Amino acid sequence: MRKSLLLAPVIMAMAFPAAAEELAARLDVVPYALTLANTAVKAEVSKDRVVLTAPKGTDLYRSAKGKAAANAPRITFAPEGDFIFSARVDASFGADYDGGALVVYGDDGYWLKFLFERINANESAVTSSFASPVTDNSYHVRVPAAPVWLKIARVGNSILLYMSQDGKDWQILRDFSVDPARKVEVGFASQAPLGESYTATFTDIRFEAKKLTKYWTGE
Repeated sequence: MRKSLLLAPVIMAMAFPAAAEELAARLDVVPYALTLANTAVKAEVSKDRVVLTAPKGTDLYRSAKGKAAANAPRITFAPEGDFIFSARVDASFGADYDGGALVVYGDDGYWLKFLFERINANESAVTSSFASPVTDNSYHVRVPAAPVWLKIARVGNSILLYMSQDGKDWQILRDFSVDPARKVEVGFASQAPLGESYTATFTDIRFEAKKLTKYWTGE
């Protein structure tokens, strides 16, 4: 954002090639293979936790002024049909726009970033950007302190975004349509556009392949 889920093995490394690669580790609650895309300082996947460190200069952004970046490291999977996907996002921000996100990713010009980020020295916020291919910018809720819980639900051709500050009481933030002909993956991302690096930690990961029945809370 700018102004204008049997114990799986742990995967850890200090550098990755830019090309996407399938990981050996799995999340307990996600019945799909995980893929790592873009260079990460560190990527750890265990049965119920993802830690992803982004190097300096990484972002997922495409502005109307022509500036674009799609080098933020991300760990994703390809679900089928309707789903509900959520995670707790912990943060220790160091620089503006440091952030951890849940993403829906088609390609470099078609994606959603649902982000918990630092927006200035004194404030952090939950924001979202949808690129098709130019990104819009939505600043949803200013958050005084970590953690936050983020949730993405898909119902047919609709994507719905929810957030919570305790993992129990959810509020809807956004509802929009996606192209049904496009195949997309969902997962986690970390970014450090200005800082030296940034580590996003995702826990309390939940995934259900089902249609939500409660629109306002995403359940």
